[in-house]
Amino acid sequence: MKKHNYYLLLLSLIAFPGVGKLYAQNTQPVKVLWYTLSSIPLDGTWKPNQEPPFPLFTEQVKQLDGKMVSVEGFAIPLDPTGNQVTLSANPYSACFFCGKAGPASIMTVLFTTPQKSLHTDDYIYLTGRMRLNYADPSQPYYTLEHAVLTGKK
Repeated sequence: MKKHNYYLLLLSLIAFPGVGKLYAQNTQPVKVLWYTLSSIPLDGTWKPNQEPPFPLFTEQVKQLDGKMVSVEGFAIPLDPTGNQVTLSANPYSACFFCGKAGPASIMTVLFTTPQKSLHTDDYIYLTGRMRLNYADPSQPYYTLEHAVLTGKK
């Protein structure tokens, strides 16, 4: 039966070549805005010398989990190998680490290819697979896996 389904799929792709184009359009990365990521309520309040409260992800944000997305922001390189950076909605002088923004305004970026040429506050464009952090309060709420640098200002 599986062989039969394979042949039907192949036949439908040959008979309807536009189907492949339609599939390609549906796999384009979803553009993610920092406003959407930052507009989440938190479970509790953040007190000094404590872990940040857990996020209560909105349905809109939950739908991004596991999806290919595009996002842009300010690079904060923390890893000398270039395999990972922190991406911020704001420049370093106004970012989460300086206390001028919330924890939902940053994300960990894990590159497929090291990006050693990035400097603090480089404005970059990325695509990758979005992951939401439901369990580890010591990590950012968002991670961009298999990230590819698609542009830089």
